[in-house]
This record gives sequence, C-alpha cells and structure tokens, in this order.
Amino acid sequence: MSVRTVVLMAFFTALWIVGLVGQLYSAEAAMRYLVLSMALVAVGVWRMEPRPALRRIFRNSRRPRE
Repeated sequence: MSVRTVVLMAFFTALWIVGLVGQLYSAEAAMRYLVLSMALVAVGVWRMEPRPALRRIFRNSRRPRE
C-alpha cells in the first residue's frame, strides 16, 4: 500500500471512531451505527472487482482436470 492510501484509511478510521463515540449515548444508537457501517462495507466489498490473478486461479479451479 502506498503512503497516501494508509493516510487516507487512517483519516477515515478516525472519523468512524469519532462517529461511534458520538453514538454511545445509547446502546440502540450504537448498534444502528455499527449495522449501517457493516452495510456500507458490504456494499463496497460487493462492488470491488477481483484482481486478474485471483480471477485466473478461480477460473482454473472450476475447469475439469484431465
């Protein structure tokens, strides 16, 4: 990972932690914040395309062996 990516991830992680601390006034609000965060991560992972090498390995594993 590049330095820019690490700094960006650290910044967004800090913002996420500040948001979570802001929701700690009730357990229900904190749980809703965590569920929303997991949903956003799931959408991001779902939309991410696999790298070409991983695609090649997966494609080769599905092919019948001779």
